[in-house]
Amino acid sequence: MSKIENADLVCSRCGDETPHELAYAGRLLVKITCTRCGKTIERDLRSEYLADLSHRVATKPRRMLRRLSRHPLTFAGTLPKSVSAKPMELLSDLKLVWSAARTPSHDD
Repeated sequence: MSKIENADLVCSRCGDETPHELAYAGRLLVKITCTRCGKTIERDLRSEYLADLSHRVATKPRRMLRRLSRHPLTFAGTLPKSVSAKPMELLSDLKLVWSAARTPSHDD
């Protein structure tokens, strides 16, 4: 799933430091939302996301081999869950990236 982080940031609408939700697709920050007033900043990162995804896919075998060599039992135990969860994570990321690209930014 797309990763949601929380951070206290200064909101340009509220004028105060308020809690914000930061939505990531892969390693890219796609959307920032003030939890107080709802102001949202979304970024069109489709090309950057596809480049990042391509890099992650290309390096996945090396990363898996490294995990296998360092922690074989943990790797074997988590592999079935990881493999089954990846398609849903990818779909969630794609939805976030494409919806942010279609939505005009709510900058005031």
